[in-house]
Amino acid sequence: GGVRSWLAAAMHLYLQGEKIGVDISKEDLEDKFSKFGAIVSIWVARQPPGFAFIEYEDRRDGEDAMREMNGRAVQGCDIRVEESRTRGNRDGGGRDTQQMVKPGDWPCPQVRDIGDTLPLPGGGGGGGGVGA
Repeated sequence: GGVRSWLAAAMHLYLQGEKIGVDISKEDLEDKFSKFGAIVSIWVARQPPGFAFIEYEDRRDGEDAMREMNGRAVQGCDIRVEESRTRGNRDGGGRDTQQMVKPGDWPCPQVRDIGDTLPLPGGGGGGGGVGA
């Protein structure tokens, strides 16, 4: 099963809901979200509350969870689930700090080659329609 390991990329979800960190605990989220796949970490904001991050081991599990749970009620509170824009999470574990890269300084070189298919700002020049 070596093929799956390089295909599977982690996915970070960003959850919003006024009861998160108040009535909705880390355990509640784990209970609701673990059925979609293996969770690496859950970080629940408390100061101020209202949001949380969940990191899935496999991107496909995260996408399933986002599709199923977005707009669902947890503990009587509707939550929004979307893909997190930030890399890594803030659980203070230390191991994620090197992932805090901004778009534009991704470490992997092959991003340049597939730049035409990615919605990067000013990326790839799509056919030079500016001065034509």
